Amino acid sequence: MEFFIPGLFLFLVAIILSFFIAPKVTPLIAAILSIGFLTVGVYEHYKMFASEYRLSTWQDGIKIYAPAVMIFAILLFIIYSLFAFFSNGKVPVPSFSNMTPPSENTVTHSFMNSVNNVVNSLKPKNENIPKNENIPKNENNKNISRSILETI
Repeated sequence: MEFFIPGLFLFLVAIILSFFIAPKVTPLIAAILSIGFLTVGVYEHYKMFASEYRLSTWQDGIKIYAPAVMIFAILLFIIYSLFAFFSNGKVPVPSFSNMTPPSENTVTHSFMNSVNNVVNSLKPKNENIPKNENIPKNENNKNISRSILETI
């Protein structure tokens, strides 16, 4: 029972993490965590086997090839990932319905309707204007009853 209860608890926590938290984690967070865990793992491994790393000499002859091997391995991994994500080497492109832009008349007509609606909403209506004899009339144009400065 000493190992069963903590193991069961750890198993339940792993299930909760797997089903409820992990799907909501973004790939960026997963990449950052994996880099962190890899760094800690390499550090702990080197700390545990430091003497073996110092005394090992068989790889001295192939050290110059390490960067080329790593670049080749990374390129192979990227190519394999692309083929794994996109089957048959083709990128799936969703199909769109044939969309046609509206004609110029339709656009102009709807724009002019909008402008007319704005102009009509700014025009004063006769039934809403109170009859006041003190409002000065503009003598040059009989249709305008007040100037903008008088209105403000």
